[in-house]
Amino acid sequence: MNLNLAKYLDRYLGILLCYLFAALALFREMVAPREGTIRVRTVLLAKLWGIGNLVMLLPILGMVRRRYPKARIHFLTLERNREVFLGRREIDRLWTIDDAGFLRFGGSLLRALVGLRREKVDVFVDFEQFARTTTLLGFLIGAPQRIGLRTPRQGRYLLYTAPVRYSDDQHMTRTFLDLARVAGVREEYVPVPLDTTMADVEGVTAMVPDTTGPLVVLHPGSGDNFVGRRWPAANFARLADVLVRRHGARPVFTGSAAERSLVRAVISQMQEVRSATDLSGRLSLRELAALLSRARLLVSNDTGPVHLASAAGVPVLGLYGPNTPVLYGPLSPGSRAFYRALPCSPCITNMNYKTSFCRLPICIRDIDVREVAEAADGILGGPA
Repeated sequence: MNLNLAKYLDRYLGILLCYLFAALALFREMVAPREGTIRVRTVLLAKLWGIGNLVMLLPILGMVRRRYPKARIHFLTLERNREVFLGRREIDRLWTIDDAGFLRFGGSLLRALVGLRREKVDVFVDFEQFARTTTLLGFLIGAPQRIGLRTPRQGRYLLYTAPVRYSDDQHMTRTFLDLARVAGVREEYVPVPLDTTMADVEGVTAMVPDTTGPLVVLHPGSGDNFVGRRWPAANFARLADVLVRRHGARPVFTGSAAERSLVRAVISQMQEVRSATDLSGRLSLRELAALLSRARLLVSNDTGPVHLASAAGVPVLGLYGPNTPVLYGPLSPGSRAFYRALPCSPCITNMNYKTSFCRLPICIRDIDVREVAEAADGILGGPA
């Protein structure tokens, strides 16, 4: 599905639907107001987009389960995120929406709507930061308590019974926890790594055998939203060469199948090319988590692997420019975020649908290889 087109439809059609349904809800309350409280028997949590966001939500699943041990806990996400939730005992049922095309998206969304209405959801918690799809669904399934973010000028809060003020000055883990607290959670946030199996570990070991030298993972991609988030390929190549020479490092490059050409372009610019391992397009999400758990260091643009590694306690050197590490920076000990904070940055935010038209991302291009290498020195120690 075309991501930019989906954003525009959500932005303009979605806001009209929010206002329309809000007017209908207000009229209904005036005619036949609902009184009293509810008994929590079924909870629905929703977050469609963002692997990194879903990893940050894993601790929330356990918190909600412990708060409502006898309730049925459901989670709604995209079909391509299913692997995140395999084996998660905190949830009773996973609902997925297929975004492979608009027809599939609409069909699967309708099936989820019908099925969730039958479940008679009591509490709906919407973890989306700006998209209105889940907001509308939470209203249409008839959940009496609907919790979500009150983001400026987006109209979503009108369909929540308990809107939570969005803050652009705190990490998203804190914001997610704020939403969970309104649902009754009292615990503090403690990161939870993605589950992996012995098969995942063995698969990674077969691709990257244990040898001497620290394992350093480099992720030059940035997902499918705005390539201006990417540090230049030549910089990744130069950094990999430095780490090989200074520390005898084993650079392993990761990326999606769509990013395979980008990874190859990075490796082709290396001088120590024989030391590099290309795993782009070869790892499942869980295998990527298993690889990161073995790494001494991850160097990555602002994207999902930052949060996979951070949740596993692995030091991360995160490269930020169009987005701010205030919201999405790594939290693991020893991690560092590089951010220039230019007058125009951040230009992709939760208020502008994470959309930017910048064609000269100086904010991330000007992060120097030397300063990143020096930070890596502090993590990897002295020369080999």
